[in-house]
Amino acid sequence: MFWDSLNSALDVMTHWETYLVVSVYLFSLLIPSILIFLILKKKHALHIKYFRRLFLPILESIAIAVAVLTLFPIIFGVGDDAQWGFPIRAMKLSPGSVLGLVGILLVVAYIIDVIPKLRKLQSIKTLVLGSICLIFAGIFVSFINPVIETDLTSFIPGFWFICGIIATSAVLSKVGHFVFVSFTRELGNKFNLREDVAELLILPIIATMGFLPVFIYGAWL
Repeated sequence: MFWDSLNSALDVMTHWETYLVVSVYLFSLLIPSILIFLILKKKHALHIKYFRRLFLPILESIAIAVAVLTLFPIIFGVGDDAQWGFPIRAMKLSPGSVLGLVGILLVVAYIIDVIPKLRKLQSIKTLVLGSICLIFAGIFVSFINPVIETDLTSFIPGFWFICGIIATSAVLSKVGHFVFVSFTRELGNKFNLREDVAELLILPIIATMGFLPVFIYGAWL
């Protein structure tokens, strides 16, 4: 079952809209982060370490929610096109539910972010946040289409599948951590950037690697 889901996840990555959505996700993290950081730095309002801990989880939560809700037809294998208007439609139909989703994502993101060892395992963080969004998408679709019945237990995969997806996320996180250390050192040497500044720029890029486990879980659903 895991390998079938992996193959389906790789099929998701053959859609050009997948890369477009992931690119939008990445830029929606990088551009606001850089702009807010430059403004705060100019006014000496907030140290970058606290800026990242306060603002980045908010941006991550909103960005991952929009990305997954846009791609869910492709991830679930029920369509070949992304639904660019679905996040806004969901907000109009049930603003409380969407705000609740973002609130849950925020809490989880903050919890992960305050744990040093988990903070740099961006693939696992993306998997957790993305999986929550997929569960929400499944429930919401059944809400607007009563013909589709949803059982909460259907969102919990088997033991070996969980082991497989966690192992995949762990490998990607290790690769991401290696890239993080290498690029931090390189950026520090070439541009005289402190580690915390380099972390602000590199971690969102590494986070995109976590979309593969999200696609695997979505294929299983």
